[in-house]
Amino acid sequence: MLRFAAHKGRLWGLAALAGLVTAVAVVTTPRAEKVGAADRHGVHAQHSDEAMRAEAEAYWATRTPVGENAKAPAGGPAVTITVDNFFFQAGSPTQVDTAHIVVGESVMWQWVAGFHTITNGTGSGDPNSGTLFDQPSDEFDPQFTFTFNNAGVFPYYCSFHELQNMRGFVEVTEPASVPPDAGALLGFARDPAPNPTSAGVTFRYALREAGRVRAEVFDANGRRVALIVDRDMPAGAHNAAWDGRTPAGLADTGIYYIRLRLPGYDQSRSVAIRH
Repeated sequence: MLRFAAHKGRLWGLAALAGLVTAVAVVTTPRAEKVGAADRHGVHAQHSDEAMRAEAEAYWATRTPVGENAKAPAGGPAVTITVDNFFFQAGSPTQVDTAHIVVGESVMWQWVAGFHTITNGTGSGDPNSGTLFDQPSDEFDPQFTFTFNNAGVFPYYCSFHELQNMRGFVEVTEPASVPPDAGALLGFARDPAPNPTSAGVTFRYALREAGRVRAEVFDANGRRVALIVDRDMPAGAHNAAWDGRTPAGLADTGIYYIRLRLPGYDQSRSVAIRH
């Protein structure tokens, strides 16, 4: 793939390391022939970042990513899932997490650390594995957004770490047949999540009538570090997201506050950043 071509010289040097020869040889096996997955994952857990990089290069050298990287709505994806070593986090920190959305909404996987894949299916033995999406999640491809247009429960996993139980689910339901009364909602309709997080968060807010929306992020000292939304919006519910970044880069570990101001509403929600 082109993204690795720019790093060809560095990767060739890494491939010369004797400790990488076995890892590279194993991961070039096609998906349908993953017979020695247990041995591969057992060794992988002890690999350095350089070995993980070589494993990812070998994996994608024989595969083409599956699934279109959708453009998230203006308000951001409905759910952001962080991709870290070695778990997916959509809500509270659990080994296997579930994201809940409705048909037509998007999920964004946000890379934090390591070399991973975002692959639909229950594991490499699933005949439907990788048929909906199979994408890299690493320093070269830090985000993947997918829009779910059908109801159902969609399992996914990391092909490199399935035996470490690095997996999750996206539960997609049909929108309610009778829309909720927007007039009964005002302000935060869904609190920022995941919380705590190592990257960004998403949240949902509602207006009873059209008006100006302003959402800002402040640190524990009361300094504004990010502006999320500042525009006129129609009545109803809307999605918004903070990518966890400040003008200086990724936000440091600590407590931050998302202040949401709407006509007739001014409240804040705390968000814990942990690296």
